[in-house]
Amino acid sequence: MHVSSGAADDPIGLSDAFDVPVFLRHSSPLNPQGRPWPNAVRAASAAWPITGLPESDDYLIRTSWREVLHAAITVGRDVTPWLANVPRLAELEIISRCSPLRAYLRRERGIGPDRRVGYRIVANEVYQRGTEITAKGAFSYRIGMTMAEWLCWGQLGMGHSLHAEDSYPPNTSPALWDVTARKPDLLGVHPLQPANWLVEAKAQRRLSGAKLREGAGQLDLDGIVNGPHRRVLCGTSLEDCLFMTVDIDTREERHADPRGASGPPGPVLPPDPATDDEALYRLARSSMLIYLALLSNEERASVVPVGAAVDPRRAQVRRRASAVTLIESDQSSATLRSRLVELSRGSAELSAQVGVDMLASDVPGAGITVGMSRRLYVACQSLISAEAVLAERADSEAEQEYQDPMARRVEDETLSGGMAAARPSASPPRWERAEPEVQNWWRLRTYRRLTQQHRQDLLAAARGGFEEGNEYNWRSLIDREPPISLGRPQQLESATADTYLAIDRGLIS
Repeated sequence: MHVSSGAADDPIGLSDAFDVPVFLRHSSPLNPQGRPWPNAVRAASAAWPITGLPESDDYLIRTSWREVLHAAITVGRDVTPWLANVPRLAELEIISRCSPLRAYLRRERGIGPDRRVGYRIVANEVYQRGTEITAKGAFSYRIGMTMAEWLCWGQLGMGHSLHAEDSYPPNTSPALWDVTARKPDLLGVHPLQPANWLVEAKAQRRLSGAKLREGAGQLDLDGIVNGPHRRVLCGTSLEDCLFMTVDIDTREERHADPRGASGPPGPVLPPDPATDDEALYRLARSSMLIYLALLSNEERASVVPVGAAVDPRRAQVRRRASAVTLIESDQSSATLRSRLVELSRGSAELSAQVGVDMLASDVPGAGITVGMSRRLYVACQSLISAEAVLAERADSEAEQEYQDPMARRVEDETLSGGMAAARPSASPPRWERAEPEVQNWWRLRTYRRLTQQHRQDLLAAARGGFEEGNEYNWRSLIDREPPISLGRPQQLESATADTYLAIDRGLIS
């Protein structure tokens, strides 16, 4: 057996930039179109706007591997109730979210519509010829979720998402949300009205219209989700290259910004965690894997300085739509680091500079480095402590609810998809005899209910830590003086206002 003609395994080189064709359509109700023809994928060229919601068009978005990995690490279910006491497993979870992308994708040169040589992402030889169908199915979930977060958070201005398996949309009956089989994947909040977003992610090697129509059905939640909300269907395809289809439901446009579809004159920025408690809660939730990875590697962590302009609200000019700043293009980081050459490399001195001092550590086996700011570190620390109390309560209350006949009815309806009668209370089921998967389902369900009931307490915990974070230095937080690292030649760096990610140059072939 030989690889196909033209197969390549060249390293990523000096840059990780590539282009993603994005076919965006507005409709009401959602009416996803069929798969774009290959000629249309190659011809997509419209510039992605940085104001408002884009109009229907065939766009070409220049992005980077780092931006995709930011999304991969932060999207998904909340794992902290299980990993809080075993933080080293967070490193493995980061690997599980990033490694499939490295295993099955590669970057190749292509000719753009303006005849300039660019790059695109394609499935590699392993995926195309050496991977089982079931493995491709699992990968479809991972790439679909990652690209949906990359687009909605990284490009469209939505805040970090929550996963629908452990959260509820606003104005939703928990009982109805438990029994519906049509849940979307992600729940988001956007600065433009309607603020609440329901996002469904679909992906296939060759994305089909049937798969997209299935996703539209999962967003059809009339009678389950009340109040204004926007429905967004994100499709990801790998043939002939990685591209996306995005269908946005316009039925709630009457709730939109009265200034029109283009929104305000400036760029649409995600909700600001510095002033928005819900945005901070979502940021801390999405960053827990990074926090736990740092917690388990504190003895090897260093402080990486980045400039203040990585926060788009502090940048004088907003030149691009992405929520992620590439450090090699950020003058504020270059200026800050040139000043630090004269210092004695202490993080206490760095704290007095105009910038962000990120605590960062390598993720063993992943080829990446992750980090976060002091204020987010303490916010995560405070939030995980508050969540641990609820997780302990969930363990005890789950057993009680399991033996309650009315609560059992919810499980019956969830598993059967129909209206099942309540089990008789005369012979309640024995908790200790239940299968581990059943016990875990009930713990998750109970924990989700408790986090909703005590949402304000969790918001307050995150806000308190966030505000306190700037009162500390890293020495007081991790009981040692971490050295300062001004970046490594073999790495490509990126940052948001509170998170940091760097990759080895040869991460993806």
